[in-house]
Amino acid sequence: MRLMLGVLTGLLAAARIAGAQTVPDVQLSVAAFHLDANGAEKHSGGSRGTGPLIIGKPVIGVFSMFGCGYFSITVPPHPFKEDATAGWRVEITPLKVVNHAVTFRLRWVRALDNSQGLSPASEDVEVTLRPGESRPLDSVPVVQSSATTSDGRPCGTKAMSLRVLADFPEMDRRLVGVDVWLVERLANGKEESQLQSLRGLPHRPLPFYFDGVTDGTKRLDIFGKLVADPVQGGIEMTVESVRAGADPGQEGYQSAQWFRSTVQMKPNEIVEVKLPKPDENTGAFANRVFSIRIRARQIR
Repeated sequence: MRLMLGVLTGLLAAARIAGAQTVPDVQLSVAAFHLDANGAEKHSGGSRGTGPLIIGKPVIGVFSMFGCGYFSITVPPHPFKEDATAGWRVEITPLKVVNHAVTFRLRWVRALDNSQGLSPASEDVEVTLRPGESRPLDSVPVVQSSATTSDGRPCGTKAMSLRVLADFPEMDRRLVGVDVWLVERLANGKEESQLQSLRGLPHRPLPFYFDGVTDGTKRLDIFGKLVADPVQGGIEMTVESVRAGADPGQEGYQSAQWFRSTVQMKPNEIVEVKLPKPDENTGAFANRVFSIRIRARQIR
């Protein structure tokens, strides 16, 4: 094995943090992925996460690749795994969070390479990610001819890579309750409605599916998702809905309209979001008016 020259200056240096701000809503992680020779790229199951972000505090991970694209992850001062064929040191320093978008300093270096065929690689860059977004760091091939799986079978992994991801915490205890109605205003001035009660985590999609609305032999399905973001004094609710005309005799749809809106709500306040007028392809439903009413509260 040989150590690459040019390890990033200060990669393992301790940062001085004064009055650090903790941001619990969004977290970053560096995860390992493997690419099968005859399949898709998949999460290998290993990652180094930041936990709740502390602005200005670096988080460092030491990643060792060995065998058939297996990974070992430690933290300094632990060294690379003894039989590693490639190794990285990765440092993430959160700088700021604005509307859940995280800006951070990303420093990484492939400091170990036993393949004798790869060029040194490193990066020092400022990155901004929103929850659900990711950015690749580095990728190296796996020498399949000299590697086997843990049970002795031929190795089917073509390459391994590292990727940094932003997401909301998996074990968030906060819970949001939402009542959502599909409301149709009839020509006689009356209303017909359907109610669904939903529960779920903030920032996560809460899907809803109303019963199909019929007009003779025609059927219209209205469904979508809500995403609740607790804010000071209330909830910011993103509404995404689809109104789709069913294809008679088939499983799919012959037409569909997408709609998206964001509303500000106080706890237990009822707000109404009018769905746009249907397009000309909806035929029998062209003159029917629908809206979605929402009432939300943070349960815990």
